[in-house]
Amino acid sequence: MNSFTFEIMAFGALLLAYFVLYYLSDSIIKIEIQKKKTKRISNCKTYKTITRRGENFEYEFPLNPNLDEFWLRLLAKILDYGCYSSLFFLINTMFIEKSPSPFLLAFLALFLINPILESLLGKTFGKYLFGMRVIDDYGENPSSLTCFIKNILQLFSIVFYMLSSATILEDEMFFHNKRTFTYTIWNKDHDKIVSELKK
Repeated sequence: MNSFTFEIMAFGALLLAYFVLYYLSDSIIKIEIQKKKTKRISNCKTYKTITRRGENFEYEFPLNPNLDEFWLRLLAKILDYGCYSSLFFLINTMFIEKSPSPFLLAFLALFLINPILESLLGKTFGKYLFGMRVIDDYGENPSSLTCFIKNILQLFSIVFYMLSSATILEDEMFFHNKRTFTYTIWNKDHDKIVSELKK
């Protein structure tokens, strides 16, 4: 089997895995969400008063604390990748003579270790440096399963965003958050969001 055939098969398998995960994620996340019976961010509203011609009008909007900073979020992911690459490169040079590429191991670590960090701490190294964190629909750290699904779907949203020459709408760009009912927020806003849920 030549390398081109292998690449086509690998791409096909990856695409198939994505669609299976995408459609399964809906059921899995609904089960995860039903475990808790408290107020949810996705059901909260925010109100804004707008003055027009001397009259005040109050408008209702859905509460969406998600950061729209794509490049900042991507930079946090790249920092995570850089940390894992450095770690595996160091291990590779010090202890192991023949091992898989440290860059491949770092890529795998992004989607295996990051979900664990996000579920335990609410943040990864890159998110910590930028003052960001991940919360679920209840303002808490998401479950490991939810974080794993979110990170895999995020990989595809980054790839599709790059392939589309950054023409995808912002709403579609963060579909992994929307699909898993997770939010990437500023760490300083966490207490405010939790207090909003307790109202």
